[in-house]
Amino acid sequence: MSASRTIVLAMSLLALTPEGTRAQTVDYSAAEGMFGEPVTVSATGKPQRASEAPTSIKILTADDIRRSGATDIPSILRFVPGLDVRRYGQFDSAVGIRGYNTALNPRVLVLVDGRQVYQDDYGYTLWSLIPVTLSEIRQIEIIRGPNAALYGFNAVSGVINIVTYDPLRDRKNAVSVQGGTQNQIYGEGVATLQSADRFGIRISGKATRADEFGGYRAIDTIERPDVETGAADMRYRLNDKTELGVSASIGQIRTDFYPDLGSYLPLDVESDSLRGTLSSDTAIGLIQFDAYRNANNLRSTGTKIDLGWQQDTTVVKASDLVRIGSDHTVRIGAEYRNNTIASDTYFSGEMTSEVLSGSAMWNWQMRPNLSLTNAVRVDAMSVRRDGSDVSIPGIGRRFEDRRIVEPSFNSALLYAPTEVDTFRLSAARALQLPSLLSLGLFYSQGPFLGAGTTDLDPSAVMNYEIGYERKLPTLGSQLSASVFVQETDKTIGSPFAAPFEFTPDGQILTLADNFDGSSAVGGEIGIDGHSETGWRWNLSYSLASIRDRSPDAVLFDSPSINYAAQNPVHSVIAGLGVTWDRLEIDGQARWQSEFTDFRFDDMRAQNVAIEVPDYVTLNVRAGYKLNDKATASVTAEQLNAARILTSAGRPSERRLMAGLKFEF
Repeated sequence: MSASRTIVLAMSLLALTPEGTRAQTVDYSAAEGMFGEPVTVSATGKPQRASEAPTSIKILTADDIRRSGATDIPSILRFVPGLDVRRYGQFDSAVGIRGYNTALNPRVLVLVDGRQVYQDDYGYTLWSLIPVTLSEIRQIEIIRGPNAALYGFNAVSGVINIVTYDPLRDRKNAVSVQGGTQNQIYGEGVATLQSADRFGIRISGKATRADEFGGYRAIDTIERPDVETGAADMRYRLNDKTELGVSASIGQIRTDFYPDLGSYLPLDVESDSLRGTLSSDTAIGLIQFDAYRNANNLRSTGTKIDLGWQQDTTVVKASDLVRIGSDHTVRIGAEYRNNTIASDTYFSGEMTSEVLSGSAMWNWQMRPNLSLTNAVRVDAMSVRRDGSDVSIPGIGRRFEDRRIVEPSFNSALLYAPTEVDTFRLSAARALQLPSLLSLGLFYSQGPFLGAGTTDLDPSAVMNYEIGYERKLPTLGSQLSASVFVQETDKTIGSPFAAPFEFTPDGQILTLADNFDGSSAVGGEIGIDGHSETGWRWNLSYSLASIRDRSPDAVLFDSPSINYAAQNPVHSVIAGLGVTWDRLEIDGQARWQSEFTDFRFDDMRAQNVAIEVPDYVTLNVRAGYKLNDKATASVTAEQLNAARILTSAGRPSERRLMAGLKFEF
């Protein structure tokens, strides 16, 4: 048993004594009570009100999560303006921000309390494997647009940070069970133990399984996928100014997944993580140390292609946040990241990437109603391969040591001419790295050879944006609008995205490659609010229009990098809810325009375009508080249609769920 798993079990046993991390330095409860709105550190690393963040940010609260009735995070994100959620199966979804969504989307960085859960091997997020229960989530922070100056590579389309309750300051104890159609069963539990404002520990776990959606079967389809995760989070206050945190997690998922190969593969992934944090409020600022290790063991043995490797990510970082006078806040940081992926069969040994980073943020409150935020980061990455000398037959070596040094930045000007109006002007540059698979895969089976290459360049994204927010006190509402223009200089295609070639020896070759870039324009406009009588509402429209610069013939042969065709340009979201005494009822509806996905055609032996028509989906939940501790609920996902095609994969099916939750 690994050290991470041992620690999780030990902490779990400790927490299950008579009473029954996410290392955070912000007292969210106190801050929200003071400001009357959610507080975030995700935009700049500095605690601030959501309305004052220098980015386009949407925060989903614990109330929003509960009222959704969902059992997975993508089902919640589907109703966020500017996001596109593409469901390929019960536990397989791709989430995009402002376009550029695709199977195993690599452009959205996903975190839990600042710890990366984005998988570096293929460059994707296994959403169902994220080791967090819905009951322990305080808020989900969605940053629309690049934010690489704080988070580094791959925070290209945006960042999604899942913030959990602080075990030292928040007591969360809950058990929830849901069951319904497709023989789905979902259960989760969370328990917190605290001691005299000095020590806090929280453990949590979830398990779910369901019959897979019908249609589009393979010989080795996993008919009843399942997920299990567990986590423990401890916080200890060493003194009034210093806190220590230790957290760990484990998880396993067995499901079909839909990569850019354009076909389902059976997936079995085991993951674990271990993290330690230390924060201290000193005379020279708030100093934070953070170190964690993520380990993933992936196995996929299918009839079309089989994959498997061990991938480990180790991150060590430090930062200092200091206030200078009354108008200036500065944050400096350094980070070291080590990624390894090992497989004799698929990588001919071990490949390692190392990243050294330095960053700085400066926030200047120029006037009470005018502020400027600048952040810059430089990442230096090196890639090396250990093991046998690998070359492509008849072509030669494509795996040399590589070094990449790139800057990124975020800059924003906020102006609030009145107490109800705020304008935001921003610019950003971010880098998307090739995945480890795109850099180093070497997979040869019979007549087929799929290979990565260290010749790949990163993809640079420039984003320019104007935002406006207006509070509407008489309506209990807020109006938000953003317009963006974006340029991407290169597109990265994985080994399975490129068109077929032939080696001099006659093997079919697919080689990872850079393609021409693209441009995008779009924005979001929406209003949401609530009344003292218990009503709440939201209405929004989103636009994301993309133009690819690659020739049409290339896009035809490589539909997985045809982002213009893959993107639903228009979407509309509307919601209405009410709380009356012990009863709350909520509904959310989404319409989105048609787009083109892709699927592997066995007869033509290549990916082909699949038209996905425009569609409407409606989710409804009703919850009733039986008493102060128990709530019964019923949820209908996709109430309006039994089956809807939301991707080139299996049609999504209507899901009906009934549940019972106890909080104590």
